[in-house]
Amino acid sequence: MQNESDYIMRQIKAFAEGLGYMLSKNKNNTDTEIIFHMDEPLLPHQFELQQLIDKKQYAAAAKRLLSLRYAISETDFFKLGVWFYDTLNQRSDTELQQNNYSRAAIVAGLKQLQELQDGGDR
Repeated sequence: MQNESDYIMRQIKAFAEGLGYMLSKNKNNTDTEIIFHMDEPLLPHQFELQQLIDKKQYAAAAKRLLSLRYAISETDFFKLGVWFYDTLNQRSDTELQQNNYSRAAIVAGLKQLQELQDGGDR
């Protein structure tokens, strides 16, 4: 079951299944294609924020996110904000607390994003 949660293992399994299908088909049949899923491109500054998250600098990452409000497009800013808070929300309460962050801070950040979006004062 652990293999199902590992991205690389899922990709290998999908490749193997596709290859097995290709090999089992009639060699004269050219209708079969293997299509590989491409990951979505990163949002502007997503890599930078991910590095801060990886270093467990959640508050610094949240501060950096807010500093990007006028540096990137409004659409990208809100997508980045939703990604950021979703990523933090996947952390355990213990991990958040050990790194001076909380579930309440995530909720507050999401509310702030909502208010910024509703305000539309860009």
